[in-house]
Amino acid sequence: MFKKQPQTKPAANIKSSDRKKLLSTICTQFNLPINNISKEGLTKILPSVIKRASYISIQGHSGTIYFDEDELPIWFQTRDSQLLPSILTCWKCPYILPIVNTHSVVIDILGGGADLMLPGTIPPFDERCVKGTLVGVASVSDPYRIMAVGTCNLDLTQFDNVVGRSGTAVKILHHWKDELMKINKEIDVRVPDTVDFEMPKMDEEAKTTGENVEVADVANKPEKVDEMEETTEATEATEATEATEATEATEATEATEATEATEVEKVTELAKNMTQLSVEEIDNFFIRSLLQTIKLETIELPISASTFMSLYIYKNLPIVDPTYANIKKTSWKKTVKFLKAMSKMNYLDIKGKDEDVSIIKLMASDNQSIVNFVPHKINKVKTKEQQQQQQQKQQSMKIQTLYKPTSKSSMFFNKLQLEFNKLYTIGELRSSVEDYIKKFQLVDKESPKCIIVDETLAKPTNQPSGTSCSRDQFLKNFVGNFTPYYSIENNQGIKEINRGNPPKIHIVTELKIGRKVTTRVDNYEKFFIKQGAFAEELRNKCSGSSTIIDDQVQVQGSHGPLIIELLKQKGVPVSCIEYVDKVKKKKKKKN
Repeated sequence: MFKKQPQTKPAANIKSSDRKKLLSTICTQFNLPINNISKEGLTKILPSVIKRASYISIQGHSGTIYFDEDELPIWFQTRDSQLLPSILTCWKCPYILPIVNTHSVVIDILGGGADLMLPGTIPPFDERCVKGTLVGVASVSDPYRIMAVGTCNLDLTQFDNVVGRSGTAVKILHHWKDELMKINKEIDVRVPDTVDFEMPKMDEEAKTTGENVEVADVANKPEKVDEMEETTEATEATEATEATEATEATEATEATEATEATEVEKVTELAKNMTQLSVEEIDNFFIRSLLQTIKLETIELPISASTFMSLYIYKNLPIVDPTYANIKKTSWKKTVKFLKAMSKMNYLDIKGKDEDVSIIKLMASDNQSIVNFVPHKINKVKTKEQQQQQQQKQQSMKIQTLYKPTSKSSMFFNKLQLEFNKLYTIGELRSSVEDYIKKFQLVDKESPKCIIVDETLAKPTNQPSGTSCSRDQFLKNFVGNFTPYYSIENNQGIKEINRGNPPKIHIVTELKIGRKVTTRVDNYEKFFIKQGAFAEELRNKCSGSSTIIDDQVQVQGSHGPLIIELLKQKGVPVSCIEYVDKVKKKKKKKN
């Protein structure tokens, strides 16, 4: 089902009520006693934080994938299928599925995408293994570690002996080596040494205290979830209104007594301690950040809106949870609306339309509003040494060009007794060539910097035997007859080798219909950059909406330099980034 990686839309968190419904559906579908499983066991079946994303595969089937907080797949289903556990969930909860055992050798064959044939199974079979049932497949040497998930194609309970039989026993839908398990390229999924087959049951004390009452209620009465949720939301809304009114009254009383310094302490304490901030409070933080920027920063004007936000406004926000350091959390929602609102308050002047906006003037530093403003604490700026250390850690992606010998150079490797079917670096090939020259004394006596091409070297260099050639030119011709490959290794040690030359990420800023400036990025997935997470990151960094179209991510506005800096932080070398700005007008040549 996942022979090639599916195309997924950005994953989004699901509500707690939807999670409870999903858990109830899973327990009902797989006959799991939800009231008897411990809270820890239920969390293994379905983690507390769940993300959901729709997908479409190259084969044409589409559906939904459920991820945990690390964006690893835990459940999935097609439009026509029931919920299916991923191998990760099967390792945590092997008791979910009836297990069909097979030989260890067969497990490796299943990893190549084959179905499980009846002669490869090992009786006796679980009584639940009837035709159409979802089952797990495990090696007889480790009978509970499920390595593939599929549906029974036969009624296996009728077979006591499979010798001499034929037919497909299990049609494999998902296995531990398919592209679903590799969907998050930032995390290397490892096969566990052992798994615990026992279902974690709730103890008597937990039953008495009603540990799973909330989940059990949803399981027994799923139709009442929405009603309960609406009642809860209404109650919370009433309490929130009363709390807001009380807060406003208190603030009005204290405003006449508190000094500006006290206000700063309150803002800092609020940003540090509050687990949930209102829109008005977040708006206040952004306004304070602007005032602090005007008072403390020296800014060269004019400056683009995206640069102004990323270098100054986000930097000067009070110490606050990163979740709230986003313009989308404010009442303005967009950078342009925020800047227009600040312009009406006479804090700055802007120029431009839509997303192409620049700040051309800031309020004078001797204005009374700026003079009376008391700066607040912000996140500590890292020293140059710390930034360099962080940069070295981030820029640990290794990209290497490799070369595979062709039949033309087989004799060369045979004479040096080197392995033929192997990938070589340019340094290894240069060293091998030098060894060959010394071994067969091919240095040109008249010109020591050149070598004499013999019959063995003539084929892989396309040069006549007996001719003289410079070493550099010889190596260039020699390598030109090899098949190029490249390897990319990230900072977690995950390495991928592919045929061809090292790829490049393309960044293009262009003008769309309606004079909208957009920046699109493509060819990034080969550098272990996940599409959904990358789109969300660009949305936050560029303070503009981002969309995924095919294999590209598009973000509104001109953000080429900002995206290049972000890619460099991820470890992508500058040599692997191509940037084209089609909006910037080219200077006309003077006659």
